[in-house]
Amino acid sequence: MNLEPHGMNGTEEPIRTRGLADRLRRVGQRVTPQRLVILGALKPGEHLAADEVFARVEPLLPGVNRSTVYRTLELFRDLGLVSMTDLGGGARQFELIDDLHHHLICHRCGAILVLDDALVDPLRDGIRARYGFAPAIDHLAVFGFCSVCTRVTDRREGGPSGERQ
Repeated sequence: MNLEPHGMNGTEEPIRTRGLADRLRRVGQRVTPQRLVILGALKPGEHLAADEVFARVEPLLPGVNRSTVYRTLELFRDLGLVSMTDLGGGARQFELIDDLHHHLICHRCGAILVLDDALVDPLRDGIRARYGFAPAIDHLAVFGFCSVCTRVTDRREGGPSGERQ
């Protein structure tokens, strides 16, 4: 499997491929070239739409069809290997899960900040305690306004309360 289009050089590729194969085996999946290439198209911290994953996979797997890539991404999501999140704009984005993290997304400027998973743990615990429901919160997107846009709005509207002075 050649992952060169994704910035991997020859010395890193066997290590990365072994790691991806190990991840598939740990979740009880057969290691196939298609699964390795699709999983290898994703990197931690990089969000890709399914079409972008397909565009990376197609040159490496001539003849693969779009629906195979989409179904495999959804399988990987269900297995906890990738997260699927709408980061705004209605497009589902996929990311290889390395460590759990979440995002704060500004409605005004589109800035995306990383939210530490430790802040989400109390939410998981509260849902479990109140509803007896075990939430699978692996990639949360919280929309609002960043500190810069909040300051601009506060100045424009006359203060944090929104009242003009």
